[in-house]
Amino acid sequence: MGKAKFGASNFYYGVVKDDLVADGPKKMPGLTEAKMDLKNEMKAIAADDGPYVTLSGGISEATLDIKLLDIDSEARKDFFGIEVKNGVELYNKNLKPNDIAIMFDTKMDDGTKIHVAMLKGKFSLPGVDTKTVDGTPDPNADETTGTFAPRGDSEDGIMVAICREDNADFDLEKFKRFVFPKTADDYTALDTPAPEA
Repeated sequence: MGKAKFGASNFYYGVVKDDLVADGPKKMPGLTEAKMDLKNEMKAIAADDGPYVTLSGGISEATLDIKLLDIDSEARKDFFGIEVKNGVELYNKNLKPNDIAIMFDTKMDDGTKIHVAMLKGKFSLPGVDTKTVDGTPDPNADETTGTFAPRGDSEDGIMVAICREDNADFDLEKFKRFVFPKTADDYTALDTPAPEA
């Protein structure tokens, strides 16, 4: 069992429509950084002259900041709903980003992979940050932030899924089917027991 996590690789995304990813996942190379933030609202209630109980409101916010060396035109069409005409990306004032499911890997110091997924979010438009080359090239990555909502039921929907290779019943294919479901059966892939070894 590993003791420390590091690395960011194998970034996949899929366009979510009606909680399904009909076209399946697409791999996007060049992931340099991924930072997921989850917030759950907690409130301490006092009674009898002291702390009595702490209540949780569940996950109130889930965001993902990613840096990719280049978000190409195809990915920008998928993420942001832009139009590409004769090789030119057109950003309409009223553009509406698509819902996106993502998955990426990190790993433990012993080589065990951890697959992280966020299931339904919209990403902000990346700007352009570039500078002149003076000696060795030092490229700046495209940065975008995704804000995620529950997939499925608004009360009990899932926002984040994490699959660790060192967990019993680890099944990466079921995990991928759950994250990028093409059918309603795929969406329930984790409900079926893993085969016995």
